[in-house]
Amino acid sequence: MVAFTGQSILDSGGIELWYLHHSYLISDQAVQKSKALIDQAAAAGYTGVVFWDSSITLMSGRNWDPAHEARLKEVMTYARKRHLKTIAETAPFGWSNDVLKENPNWAEAQRVIGARFRVAADGKSLKPENSLKPLVNGNFDMGETGWFAMGDPNIKIVPNAHEGKPAVTIVNPAGNARLRQEVSVQPWRQYHLSLKYRAAGENIGSPIVAVYDVGSFEKLRFAAYLKKSEEWTDLEYLFNSGDSTELMVYMGVWGGAKGTIQFAAAQMEETALIWVAHREGAPFRVYDPENPTKLYEAGTDYNEVADPHMQPGDASFDRVFYSPPPFTLPASTQLKPRQIVAADYYAVTPLANYYQASLCMTEPGVFRWLTGNAREIKKVAPPETGILLAYDELRQANSCASCRAKNMTAGELLAWNFAETFGIYHQALPDSTFWVWNDMFDPFHNAHNHYYFVEGDLAGSWKGLPAEVSILNWAFEKPKESLNWFSGKNSEQPVAHQQIIAGFYDRGDAGVQARVEIGNAMGIPGIRGLMYTTWVDDYSKLKVYADAARAAWPEYLKSVAAEK
Repeated sequence: MVAFTGQSILDSGGIELWYLHHSYLISDQAVQKSKALIDQAAAAGYTGVVFWDSSITLMSGRNWDPAHEARLKEVMTYARKRHLKTIAETAPFGWSNDVLKENPNWAEAQRVIGARFRVAADGKSLKPENSLKPLVNGNFDMGETGWFAMGDPNIKIVPNAHEGKPAVTIVNPAGNARLRQEVSVQPWRQYHLSLKYRAAGENIGSPIVAVYDVGSFEKLRFAAYLKKSEEWTDLEYLFNSGDSTELMVYMGVWGGAKGTIQFAAAQMEETALIWVAHREGAPFRVYDPENPTKLYEAGTDYNEVADPHMQPGDASFDRVFYSPPPFTLPASTQLKPRQIVAADYYAVTPLANYYQASLCMTEPGVFRWLTGNAREIKKVAPPETGILLAYDELRQANSCASCRAKNMTAGELLAWNFAETFGIYHQALPDSTFWVWNDMFDPFHNAHNHYYFVEGDLAGSWKGLPAEVSILNWAFEKPKESLNWFSGKNSEQPVAHQQIIAGFYDRGDAGVQARVEIGNAMGIPGIRGLMYTTWVDDYSKLKVYADAARAAWPEYLKSVAAEK
């Protein structure tokens, strides 16, 4: 294991300054653009670059052009020539869509239990049965019936607002303006929610459509954050009911707005067979609902579902909902016209807005991919390039049959998986330093119970992090607590990790942010420096951020010395 060398920098009064480098190196123009950005960072005094580039993961795929790998190697080598250390971000457990283009069936998938299907009258196919009653007053033509229990002001029904029909209309709300309706559902089923939406104005605030468990609003089943839309837009959503039997459907705006927000034609139904994962750890079972031990056979009694959205190759989770694929029957079937059958299966639930899907943490195909990816990185990365294992906002976990068969908590499963992944990359790249984002191992961030669609409590995930893994810490809400958590000063997490504060994030004045971020670290040992982190490719403030960080750094060093 390579020993940590950053302490000499701290002793000499130095500061590590990193920046997150967005690129997609599939053209010579992209190479030149990246080199220009590296020059800009080097001139501003940065010491390292973290490459967030799809090339790093896509180069493990079957169809990736070797010329793209050569471009990636050229740019990473150029960074080292400009005296910047390099880190490659890979193993994306959380934001996994690039890897899932190789095989979408590797995605973590939630169980669906007992979905009902009826054999068509011609005996050639199975049709999903909708067990859900229609939403009350979904077309808003019965006034405030069914929706207005919140009593929020600035919200009303406007006749003829959408194609001659009523629409809920919210105008310049000073605060919350929300609708809601309670709905009875079957647990562990797929549901389709659709509505019409329009929002226009100076600042429409934060409109949202969301579904929560009635008994515990910590159990989020679905949320979509809406944007400005001058014209009426069709919204189509999919979600899994989880273990809920009563759900609350919300729509509206939180915190006020300047403008007009409208909803119309809200509908909800049970659906099935969308984003179904086919792998050993996600079995598909069809049976008699009156006698669950009576199983029907694939190929004999029914044909396996052939979903073009889930075929290996270029498939991607580029939408939330689509019409279910055909579920056909062969001539040999024993099923009779109009007969009811049930199916258990596992299906991915891409997050609305982001279309995010997550890798399964126990699928053997994922580990084979990790092994191949580590070999590819070794080919292109300069010696001693760091590896950022990109566990970040892992919102689906511990759900499929192979994950649940390990009988671990969600936190234990994540700790186990990280140890396996770390071992794969360390074996291939023994001279590398290793890094991870803080959030999935941080109880002050995402390592807690009821995190999105993760089944179970993520507490204890941090026990899988070896001391030699350094932390890129981007905690916003409780930065001091989070930095202290990884310093080894907390008895619940006594392992001391070196840390870089991943700051700025396109928020306000870059110089002010750098000073605030260093202020949060006062007295906490093991902070090596800061990283300029932009999601919108705004590198105009690189120098301002670096200058402010360097100016504030001596005060941090004094605070650490005073604690000794």
